[in-house]
Amino acid sequence: MSGRAAALLLAVALAASGCGATKLPPTTALRDQTATQQRLDAIDCRAEMGYRLDYNGDDSEALNVLRHVFTLGAAGAAVGGVATGFSPATGVSSASEGLIAGSGAGVIAGGVLGIGGRSRFERAWIACMESRGYAIVAPSGPIQ
Repeated sequence: MSGRAAALLLAVALAASGCGATKLPPTTALRDQTATQQRLDAIDCRAEMGYRLDYNGDDSEALNVLRHVFTLGAAGAAVGGVATGFSPATGVSSASEGLIAGSGAGVIAGGVLGIGGRSRFERAWIACMESRGYAIVAPSGPIQ
Protein backbone atom coordinates (compact mmCIF):
# COMPACT_ATOMS: atom_id res chain seq x y z
CA MET A 1 0.00 0.00 0.00
CA SER A 2 1.41 3.37 -0.96
CA GLY A 3 1.94 6.14 1.58
CA ARG A 4 -0.85 8.25 0.13
CA ALA A 5 -3.34 5.39 0.18
CA ALA A 6 -2.42 4.59 3.80
CA ALA A 7 -2.84 8.23 4.81
CA LEU A 8 -6.21 8.42 3.07
CA LEU A 9 -7.35 5.20 4.70
CA LEU A 10 -6.27 6.51 8.11
CA ALA A 11 -8.14 9.79 7.56
CA VAL A 12 -11.32 7.97 6.52
CA ALA A 13 -11.09 5.61 9.50
CA LEU A 14 -10.61 8.49 11.94
CA ALA A 15 -13.46 10.46 10.42
CA ALA A 16 -15.81 7.47 10.51
CA SER A 17 -14.87 6.57 14.09
CA GLY A 18 -16.70 9.55 15.53
CA CYS A 19 -19.27 10.71 13.03
CA GLY A 20 -21.53 12.59 15.41
CA ALA A 21 -21.52 16.06 16.77
CA THR A 22 -20.67 16.68 20.40
CA LYS A 23 -23.78 15.80 22.43
CA LEU A 24 -24.09 18.21 25.30
CA PRO A 25 -25.96 17.41 28.51
CA PRO A 26 -29.46 18.77 29.07
CA THR A 27 -29.94 21.82 31.24
CA THR A 28 -32.71 23.24 33.37
CA ALA A 29 -33.35 26.90 34.10
CA LEU A 30 -32.75 28.10 37.66
CA ARG A 31 -34.17 31.57 37.04
CA ASP A 32 -37.14 32.71 34.99
CA GLN A 33 -35.59 31.94 31.57
CA THR A 34 -38.00 30.95 28.83
CA ALA A 35 -37.45 27.89 26.65
CA THR A 36 -36.45 30.20 23.79
CA GLN A 37 -33.91 32.02 25.98
CA GLN A 38 -32.53 28.68 27.17
CA ARG A 39 -32.10 27.49 23.57
CA LEU A 40 -30.42 30.77 22.56
CA ASP A 41 -28.09 30.65 25.59
CA ALA A 42 -27.08 27.08 24.71
CA ILE A 43 -26.34 28.10 21.11
CA ASP A 44 -24.44 31.18 22.25
CA CYS A 45 -22.32 29.21 24.75
CA ARG A 46 -21.61 26.55 22.11
CA ALA A 47 -20.42 29.17 19.63
CA GLU A 48 -18.40 31.14 22.18
CA MET A 49 -16.63 28.08 23.62
CA GLY A 50 -15.98 26.72 20.14
CA TYR A 51 -14.34 30.00 19.19
CA ARG A 52 -12.27 30.25 22.37
CA LEU A 53 -11.05 26.65 22.23
CA ASP A 54 -10.82 26.33 18.42
CA TYR A 55 -13.15 23.33 18.57
CA ASN A 56 -16.10 22.73 16.27
CA GLY A 57 -18.84 21.11 18.35
CA ASP A 58 -20.77 20.20 15.19
CA ASP A 59 -17.99 17.81 14.13
CA SER A 60 -16.68 14.67 15.79
CA GLU A 61 -13.52 14.79 17.86
CA ALA A 62 -11.70 12.85 15.13
CA LEU A 63 -12.52 15.51 12.54
CA ASN A 64 -11.36 18.24 14.92
CA VAL A 65 -8.04 16.41 15.41
CA LEU A 66 -7.62 16.03 11.64
CA ARG A 67 -8.31 19.73 11.13
CA HIS A 68 -5.65 20.68 13.68
CA VAL A 69 -3.14 18.21 12.20
CA PHE A 70 -3.69 19.46 8.67
CA THR A 71 -3.67 23.15 9.52
CA LEU A 72 -0.63 23.10 11.79
CA GLY A 73 1.19 20.60 9.56
CA ALA A 74 0.82 22.89 6.55
CA ALA A 75 1.79 25.95 8.59
CA GLY A 76 4.84 24.14 10.01
CA ALA A 77 5.92 23.09 6.51
CA ALA A 78 5.64 26.68 5.29
CA VAL A 79 7.68 28.05 8.19
CA GLY A 80 10.29 25.29 7.92
CA GLY A 81 10.58 25.75 4.17
CA VAL A 82 11.03 29.50 4.43
CA ALA A 83 13.58 29.10 7.24
CA THR A 84 15.79 26.91 5.03
CA GLY A 85 15.42 29.06 1.95
CA PHE A 86 12.81 27.04 0.04
CA SER A 87 10.89 29.27 -2.34
CA PRO A 88 8.07 28.15 -4.64
CA ALA A 89 9.18 30.82 -7.10
CA THR A 90 12.49 29.04 -7.81
CA GLY A 91 10.77 26.03 -9.33
CA VAL A 92 12.89 23.54 -7.38
CA SER A 93 10.75 20.53 -6.55
CA SER A 94 12.82 18.86 -3.84
CA ALA A 95 11.72 19.15 -0.22
CA SER A 96 14.21 20.71 2.16
CA GLU A 97 15.01 19.40 5.62
CA GLY A 98 13.32 22.46 7.13
CA LEU A 99 10.15 21.80 5.17
CA ILE A 100 10.00 18.21 6.36
CA ALA A 101 10.92 19.06 9.96
CA GLY A 102 8.42 21.92 10.09
CA SER A 103 5.66 19.72 8.72
CA GLY A 104 6.44 17.00 11.27
CA ALA A 105 6.46 19.48 14.13
CA GLY A 106 3.15 20.96 12.96
CA VAL A 107 1.52 17.53 12.73
CA ILE A 108 2.68 16.64 16.26
CA ALA A 109 1.45 19.97 17.63
CA GLY A 110 -1.88 19.55 15.83
CA GLY A 111 -2.36 16.10 17.32
CA VAL A 112 -1.55 17.31 20.81
CA LEU A 113 -3.91 20.28 20.53
CA GLY A 114 -6.70 18.26 18.96
CA ILE A 115 -6.78 15.28 21.29
CA GLY A 116 -8.93 15.93 24.35
CA GLY A 117 -10.64 18.91 22.76
CA ARG A 118 -14.08 17.45 23.25
CA SER A 119 -13.80 17.20 27.04
CA ARG A 120 -12.35 20.73 27.26
CA PHE A 121 -15.21 21.97 25.08
CA GLU A 122 -17.84 20.25 27.23
CA ARG A 123 -16.39 21.58 30.50
CA ALA A 124 -16.24 25.13 29.12
CA TRP A 125 -19.81 24.88 27.78
CA ILE A 126 -21.09 23.65 31.15
CA ALA A 127 -19.32 26.53 32.93
CA CYS A 128 -20.82 29.01 30.46
CA MET A 129 -24.34 27.64 30.96
CA GLU A 130 -23.98 27.61 34.75
CA SER A 131 -22.81 31.23 34.68
CA ARG A 132 -26.03 32.13 32.86
CA GLY A 133 -28.24 30.54 35.50
CA TYR A 134 -28.76 26.96 34.34
CA ALA A 135 -28.17 23.66 36.08
CA ILE A 136 -26.87 20.58 34.30
CA VAL A 137 -29.32 17.67 34.51
CA ALA A 138 -27.62 14.45 35.60
CA PRO A 139 -28.31 11.37 33.47
CA SER A 140 -30.93 9.04 34.93
CA GLY A 141 -29.17 5.80 33.96
CA PRO A 142 -26.15 4.13 35.52
CA ILE A 143 -22.77 5.77 35.08
CA GLN A 144 -20.67 3.91 32.53
